Amino acid sequence: MSDAGAGETEMSDRSTAMFDRRVESAADARSWLSHFLAQREVDRQTSDEARLLVSELVTNALRYGDDATVLRAAVTDSQVQLAVTDSGDDEPRLLPRDPERIGGLGLVVVDQIAADWGVAPFPGGKTVWAILTRRPP
Repeated sequence: MSDAGAGETEMSDRSTAMFDRRVESAADARSWLSHFLAQREVDRQTSDEARLLVSELVTNALRYGDDATVLRAAVTDSQVQLAVTDSGDDEPRLLPRDPERIGGLGLVVVDQIAADWGVAPFPGGKTVWAILTRRPP
């Protein structure tokens, strides 16, 4: 998930947290990510965007998964990488905008904010990942 060119290396700092399937877990995930990013001196705008993405991704995982949700975060010199894994079989999909529909905008938000995102299904679950580009200090 790195954009480092040939001959270049980027250092990465990573961490993982697990959240039980309960209503407070989205807020807990945002709090955990805030602390992780603050320790790595990630700029405020990128941190705010990362928390918004995690809120959307963890909420979806809680809604459609069956068990705990795993959140992975990595910071490089140029990116914040996020991945949320759950045990749900349904793959999320970007829905067309519909003013008559309530909800269903989480991935629209992810698609607008993330530099890239995707879904990696596996037997018994999936990981939804997103990449944010860090702003220069």
